[in-house]
Amino acid sequence: MAEALVVCRFLQFNAAMFLVGTSTFLWWLVPGRLHQEAERPLWRLSVLAILVAAVTTVAWLLLETGQIAGGWGDMLDPDTLSGVLFDTSFGQAWVWRLLLAVLLLACLALPRRRRWQALALASGLFLASLGLVGHATINDGVLGIGHRLNHAVHLLAAAMWVGALVPLWVCLRLGRKATHEADLATVLRRFSGSGHMAVALVLLSGIVDTYLVLGHAPLDFSSPYQTLLAAKIALVGFMVLIAIVNRYVVVPRQARGESSGLRMLVRGTIAEIVLGGVVIAIVSAFATFDPR
Repeated sequence: MAEALVVCRFLQFNAAMFLVGTSTFLWWLVPGRLHQEAERPLWRLSVLAILVAAVTTVAWLLLETGQIAGGWGDMLDPDTLSGVLFDTSFGQAWVWRLLLAVLLLACLALPRRRRWQALALASGLFLASLGLVGHATINDGVLGIGHRLNHAVHLLAAAMWVGALVPLWVCLRLGRKATHEADLATVLRRFSGSGHMAVALVLLSGIVDTYLVLGHAPLDFSSPYQTLLAAKIALVGFMVLIAIVNRYVVVPRQARGESSGLRMLVRGTIAEIVLGGVVIAIVSAFATFDPR
């Protein structure tokens, strides 16, 4: 059951972060004809991500119920499920998450001109609500509220960075057309600004989150939680390095019209997407461990 819960977390984290990153990317950063072409494939992926987010929200609840009650057979028992939903802090938070999943599904019925703004709001609330469960709830009182808010900021900032990489990759591929060169230059300039802020927030909120959970750096490698957290930090550091190279070495080459610039930027973005997926997998695993 623990393995199924890790898979469920992985799918939901990916879906929610993709939705936040993609909707805000298209809403704020992509102009003109490039927006019109990019949103067609990205909307199809967004529909899939919305469905995954909704299904995994229900599945996560059932799996947690089974873990709390002690077996697979208990997760579908109405009395047990009701007890978890209304008599535990996890369940009370999950009632709100179920409602937010319904709000995500409602975005499927919106007209095209409204979809990305509404999806950015709905998916942002859905992702941030994960701060109401897990290790972010280990503190009480004012510190507990601060921990939950910090974790929500961490998730949203990560989505604005990692979740925006797929739409960036789509725009880079479409930007090979001469008609999209100006729009692509605008996207890269705008993403540079938002990306700097997102990365800074990820790093800062990650440091605060680590301190609130552990009180120190993750240096005890006999602890599975701390070992995986250290691996996550190392991979994020590598992603930051790739992002720096892309921004300050590759993008200027692309702006000068060098043929290798765009190819290198595409490859660098793909590398960040892959590493981001590995980081999310690690987070999905160590969130199930005792941090001590």
